Amino acid sequence: MTDTTPDTGYWAPGCPAGAHDDPGYLRDHFDPLSETLTRGRYVRVAGEMARTCPVTRTDGYGSGIWTVSGYDEIQEVHRAEGTTFSAFPVLLQDLGNTRPVIPMESDPPLHRQYKQIIAPPLSRSAQAAREPAYREVTRTLLAGLLPDGRAELFAQFCTPLAAHSLMEAMGVPEPDRDRLAELAVSLVRGEGADGGPAAEVYEYFGALAAERRRAPGEDIVSLLCAATVDDRPLHETEILDYCMILLPAGFETTASTMSFVFLLLAERPDVAARLRAEPAGIPDAIEELMRYATPTRSHTRTVTRDCVVGGRELRAGERVYLNWAGANHDPRTFRRPEEIDLDRRPNRHMAFGFGSHVCVGMHMARAEMKVAVEEALAAMDDLRLTDPADVVETIGTTWAISHLPVTFTPRRP
Repeated sequence: MTDTTPDTGYWAPGCPAGAHDDPGYLRDHFDPLSETLTRGRYVRVAGEMARTCPVTRTDGYGSGIWTVSGYDEIQEVHRAEGTTFSAFPVLLQDLGNTRPVIPMESDPPLHRQYKQIIAPPLSRSAQAAREPAYREVTRTLLAGLLPDGRAELFAQFCTPLAAHSLMEAMGVPEPDRDRLAELAVSLVRGEGADGGPAAEVYEYFGALAAERRRAPGEDIVSLLCAATVDDRPLHETEILDYCMILLPAGFETTASTMSFVFLLLAERPDVAARLRAEPAGIPDAIEELMRYATPTRSHTRTVTRDCVVGGRELRAGERVYLNWAGANHDPRTFRRPEEIDLDRRPNRHMAFGFGSHVCVGMHMARAEMKVAVEEALAAMDDLRLTDPADVVETIGTTWAISHLPVTFTPRRP
């Protein structure tokens, strides 16, 4: 199946007042956090930049930043991490930290050691074994929604499913999960510059780490407390930094990605119908919907030595915005990238990043979304937006459809 999204509804083309679509303007003034880029416009603009200006210096954010949108050019930056580019700071927005937060802001070769600490419980095989547990939570959530024939999917389904999965893996007790989920959202929305949310996260995980040292379990916090790097135990600050970055990176990003998947399914009943009829195609469909929407749209890098990328000269100390949405819509890599193609092969998208910093939790996210889509489509017919005007899209490092009201007809067993 190859087709474009409809030109009506929420995810619709159009250039709002005050916005620009001309490549000349975007080349010099692209603002990755502009509110004019909602409703699917970000990915269209990013694709245009990948095509016409894959590497460009833009003044649309802060004092200016290099924006790299081309697929090959972003690969070039990622492959030079640790030598020419540093992951500190990794986010466009300021989290308020004065030191690199591991593992996301560490560089190779040390980065691999940090990442490997939590890799075993997040591996493909480990997450495949977790699918029955995810399915149980998913069915419980759906059971509370189905009788009404309507739901707000982000708050009632995407968020609690992703939150439960991550908090369970980290060993966070059930009564504490709602508050930590709130803090994760604050951090990823760039609301941590005053130190408030981050400070509360540090305090919480400091206490939890102390408890796990006394009584270790099989959770991620216990693994961090027992881990070594360069033949030494992790420092307390390293453990807390790890927990602070893992919280939003492991939970909110998955919920946000899931929200875009369900938005597109609600806007594309033909896609939903095909997946109901061919559920074996759901994993590949999720990959294509992630490529198309790219909810986690970037990280940044800092140039550590003068270099050339895509024919442009970058200087040490300058910052680089890795526009993964542009890479995922680069026509040099993806045939007809503006179309949803459930049969796209290969599909080497960058929705989880690329290279040494590719998301360590990607198998968990995939397992959760696979189960969520399978169970929701099996339980709901004619999934539609209640009103496209009621959809709320939130801007940040990860974008989210943070209010997703839908209606549906519960399917009969």
